[in-house]
Amino acid sequence: MLRRILSHGRRWLPVKRAVLSFGLFNPEPAATAASVRIACLLSGVLLLGVVSNVSAADPAGKVAERLAKTRADIKSADPVVRRAAVGSLVHSDLSTTLTAEIHGALGDKDGEVRAFAATATGNLGAGSVPAIPALIKQLKSDPVKEARETAARALGRIGKAAPADKSAIAPLTAAGKDDADPVTRTVALGALALMDVQLSDQIAALRKYLHHDEGLVRMKASHALGMIGLPAKAAAPEIVKVLEQETDHHRIGYVARALGNTGDPASLPALYAALNKESDPGAQGEMRGAISKLGGKVP
Repeated sequence: MLRRILSHGRRWLPVKRAVLSFGLFNPEPAATAASVRIACLLSGVLLLGVVSNVSAADPAGKVAERLAKTRADIKSADPVVRRAAVGSLVHSDLSTTLTAEIHGALGDKDGEVRAFAATATGNLGAGSVPAIPALIKQLKSDPVKEARETAARALGRIGKAAPADKSAIAPLTAAGKDDADPVTRTVALGALALMDVQLSDQIAALRKYLHHDEGLVRMKASHALGMIGLPAKAAAPEIVKVLEQETDHHRIGYVARALGNTGDPASLPALYAALNKESDPGAQGEMRGAISKLGGKVP
């Protein structure tokens, strides 16, 4: 569940806060649909009291108050409070102002805080070049696999935004080969591809993970290939197989998006078939977007 929430954007922010506040985090990738639904329901209650702390629509006069509260929460002795504070900065109008605090949270003693901090750090792009050494350390040695995964992703995003800095290439290459966690290995390969490092080699390595036993790993590989786009077009038939065997609505949506991005119109029949039996609105939207991108008629 944490990996879903860490890896994706604004759509999951309310859920993320609900999970953090109520302790619903399940560190295993096979989180149940029921837990997601519970988190969603709880998030509706939380929105009244939490979104006001991070919304860009707040009156300007409250910005100083929000900054002060977030800074205080990041220093809280309670790890749940720190998780919520750093997690809120993954997508926030306060993030640029609190860059130093976000980078500092990479050294937090709590693994979930470090994972959120890495995601927020990567989203700052070139502004996070000073954090590259800390992210490399996290990637190499953090005992929490989600913290290593998010460090790899952050290094890829920063490396793309600041291509002159090559210091992350060697540690990402090592992680792509040797990390104990297959998701982290996959994300590291995707990060190297994002940085345009030996792209054909990364594509070949990622395609192997399309056949992994774990659905989460297959989805991550599909997503990484989709981020590469047309250069990964040859992988589309294998990504179709991933779509056909996937049962998780959230992962189905990201696999469908990958098919749209890799640009092979031969993927259309599989997308139409999947759309016909899909009930989740989010996944349906991703499928329709992929169909449109491939030149098909959107139902």
